[in-house]
Amino acid sequence: MKDVYLELNSIINDFYNKYKDTDNKITSKKPGVDRWTLKEIVGHLIDSASNNHQRFVRLQIVDELTFPGYGKDNSKWLEIAKYNEMNFSDIMLLWKQYNILIGNIIKGADESKLENRWKNSEGDKQTLKDLMTDYVRHIKDHVKHFEETLEEITR
Repeated sequence: MKDVYLELNSIINDFYNKYKDTDNKITSKKPGVDRWTLKEIVGHLIDSASNNHQRFVRLQIVDELTFPGYGKDNSKWLEIAKYNEMNFSDIMLLWKQYNILIGNIIKGADESKLENRWKNSEGDKQTLKDLMTDYVRHIKDHVKHFEETLEEITR
């Protein structure tokens, strides 16, 4: 899992250093109806980190974990957390720090536990290894989403 950790660490540092000082007003700007602000995109990644933190730790304790997914409730998570009311610098710092913890968990993952399985509410199963790998892919997708949205709202 060292390669997953190294990729995550690189993304954390690059994204944070590049965007941490982005103007708070710009990050609150809604690019369209039913579209996320930049704050909400990073907020979604914080929500992802909090859910995956639980999975990554618990799956090293038990062989199989039934734990709800949150994908269908993404907008509800954003609404409840009220990321748009926060300072962007605080959101970015929380994202960075949470992902440093996630990276440490990935780096130190017990290799004998990587085939342990998470079962979501629908009964689908994924291994811990696949969850960790997919976590980094998910962040990369939303970094691209963030960059495209930033370009769109600053045109």
